[in-house]
Amino acid sequence: MVNEKKLVIQPYKHEQTLFYIGAVISTVVWLGIIYATKGFVAIAAPVAFIVYLFAQSAFVSYLKGSGALVSTKQFPEIHEAVVSCSQKVGLKEVPNIYILHLDGMFNAFALRFLHKQYVVLLSDIVDAMDDNPDALNFYIGHEMGHLHRNHTLWDIFLLPSSILPLLGAAYSRSCESTCDIYGAACCEKPESARLGLAALAVGGKKYTKLNTQAYIEQVKETKGFWMSFHELVGNYPWLTKRFARVGKIDETTIPKRHPLAYVFAIFVPKLSITSLIVIYLLFIFVMSASALKPIFGTMNGGGYESSHYTTGYDDHGSYEEETYVVGQEYEGDPGYFYKYLGGDPYEEGSWKLVRSPEGGQESEDEESPPENQVQ
Repeated sequence: MVNEKKLVIQPYKHEQTLFYIGAVISTVVWLGIIYATKGFVAIAAPVAFIVYLFAQSAFVSYLKGSGALVSTKQFPEIHEAVVSCSQKVGLKEVPNIYILHLDGMFNAFALRFLHKQYVVLLSDIVDAMDDNPDALNFYIGHEMGHLHRNHTLWDIFLLPSSILPLLGAAYSRSCESTCDIYGAACCEKPESARLGLAALAVGGKKYTKLNTQAYIEQVKETKGFWMSFHELVGNYPWLTKRFARVGKIDETTIPKRHPLAYVFAIFVPKLSITSLIVIYLLFIFVMSASALKPIFGTMNGGGYESSHYTTGYDDHGSYEEETYVVGQEYEGDPGYFYKYLGGDPYEEGSWKLVRSPEGGQESEDEESPPENQVQ
């Protein structure tokens, strides 16, 4: 097998800038959460990782148990294309490639599980490219672009910024545009990249008959408020734009978005299943931290002040708390008054029998008070 020369592939123009902005925002948010919970949220990290392991391992196990691993023995022509594409994009290791039938879905995707990287080619897309194997390289290269750019590695860290309106969706779209560049770089012929995208547009039977020039001209329909708004809140650029870009069309011919669409899009956060799960786990742990804080506070600051002692019952407000003040006299059993000396009010030594207002003898001259001194 001939070794392919590594290509210098430039990412889409906005991806790196959006990544840095998202990284700064996410760092501030994570540090803020750690500070607000006094580090308690750090306990959520290993628990969230365990949840991730079980959730991600479920699909990876299904993939290994049901999909077909591409190798020199299994679909060797695809394996050769995979190795060639890995060398072109500069991956240090060739990822595991599986072909999987998934109820007619027409796509491909990449994922990372622990230290392993995977590319999944769904069977419908592979079947559609039987007569155009170079177009299949577009899908292989696109998914390898996600791996090479570490998009799958930064997902959780960038979560706080990824759910923000405008920013989260913009970064996602820029990543897809970058990976289209990777996909086109893995194709031997420029038109193969367009064929790959054409299949996403009209399906695996009609894509070879698509009028590419007419479809590129259709990009003019992406202007206007509604088209702009729904692209701004979406994770992918309009397919006509992606098609035009891999066709090396002049970027200035692509219509600019309607300014008013940005005003409304700022109220729509970008949410995904992963972000909802992580937000839910964070909520649970923050609430747990709030609930446990009084317990830890009691353990760390136990004891009572020398001049006051508070007692009472905590039964949904049925009883009011009673506070005893050192030196204060309290009426006990009929005819008896007691001065609080401090300490535990249930201890006999904390009280002294004193002269009643009507006049009487000190506790030493009186008969012993009743055993039940405090009520």
